[in-house]
Amino acid sequence: MAAKLNYLFERTAAPDGSPPSNRQVAASINAAAGEQVISHSYISLLRNGHRDNPTFRQLAVLGDYFDVSPAFFFDHDEITAQVAEGLRFLTSLHTGDMTAPSPRADGLSAEMLDHVNEVMDQIERSRQPAAVPPAAEPPAPF
Repeated sequence: MAAKLNYLFERTAAPDGSPPSNRQVAASINAAAGEQVISHSYISLLRNGHRDNPTFRQLAVLGDYFDVSPAFFFDHDEITAQVAEGLRFLTSLHTGDMTAPSPRADGLSAEMLDHVNEVMDQIERSRQPAAVPPAAEPPAPF
């Protein structure tokens, strides 16, 4: 449990780009639930291996926060591998590093991966704010 939870923390970014703190995750989960579902101290106990039996609801809200199925936390190697691959791919999209394998990129040629990189560059450029043209001068009075 601790290794899987720490894995998710390490691959998730807070608004400042750093991994989220236990306090940030608990506050976000509890705010979304509208009630106290999990405490930052309990998350710390889970991450340190001092507790390893959270309720299903706690697993569900942790899964919701990290956008993974609660099944990720169980010993299902296939699900864990799929989540890990998906997170690697999402990280590569975020960083622009298309050398990381994608679930759909397996077997693509170098030429095709170059094309994917070009498309990603175009997407990135389109997300940048457009330059605002200078204001036109008002017409001269008659």
